[in-house]
Amino acid sequence: MPIPDPVHYNFVMQSNLKSSHFIFRELSQSTGGGFYRQYDQPKRKFGKPQVNNDGSFRVRTILEPIHPLKNTQKELNDFLKGFPLPDCMYGGIQGRNNTLNALQHTGNTNFLTIDLKNFFGNITNSCIHQTLINCGLTWSEARIITRLTTFNYSLPQGAPTSTILSNLAFASCASTLEIFCKDRNITFTVFVDDLTFSSTRYFKHYTDQILKILFNNGFYVNQKKIHYRKNCCEITGLLVKNGRLYLPKEMIAHINKPGIKRYADHVAKMGSAYLSM
Repeated sequence: MPIPDPVHYNFVMQSNLKSSHFIFRELSQSTGGGFYRQYDQPKRKFGKPQVNNDGSFRVRTILEPIHPLKNTQKELNDFLKGFPLPDCMYGGIQGRNNTLNALQHTGNTNFLTIDLKNFFGNITNSCIHQTLINCGLTWSEARIITRLTTFNYSLPQGAPTSTILSNLAFASCASTLEIFCKDRNITFTVFVDDLTFSSTRYFKHYTDQILKILFNNGFYVNQKKIHYRKNCCEITGLLVKNGRLYLPKEMIAHINKPGIKRYADHVAKMGSAYLSM
């Protein structure tokens, strides 16, 4: 896989050489904690906080990089976006979004959704290093970028580079699943850590084989979030039913709010354009 833009790579690593080398040296000599701000962020769905069975709020731990590391990661993110990804990937990719992801499944009636467990946390620094080498970078280049983008031996949730690096790390597995599904007339898409499979025919018996492919590639699933459904399915925040997209009832209840109204218009516009193709 060729390096997409060596000129931009040189800009990131050489025009900002003093800053990047200072950060790299400091990260190499410490745990890196001084370059990140950690806090808990409530998980929300349709604008409402998610609540556990005991009444406590569900939270995700955010590790937000501080300047100047954040600036360096933003520039690296622009560089890393130049690498090609499989067509089945829709999360964190320019020109693609959750609506387009859901639209791929509108013609089907059988659905399997799988959530990858602790996705960023389970992608190790050694995995990122090898992924970058596979993309065509040298061992040293991959080491520098890995050190600048990982924390506590994994991808930090909150860094500008984590989504694109997770996509690159998952790309090989996604390609394997894409081939597996194509041979069985199953539509497959990935939106970061949300995997969706669908077909016009029953295919639940392939679930174990799909899970085995994920496990063999070093990825783990949330066993509580493996769902096989028929006729109607929620896919990346939208309902797929009868060949069309619908807003969930939780959003319809607040349709008059400006933000939700704009989102509903966006979904309707994209849906009409896609279905008229």
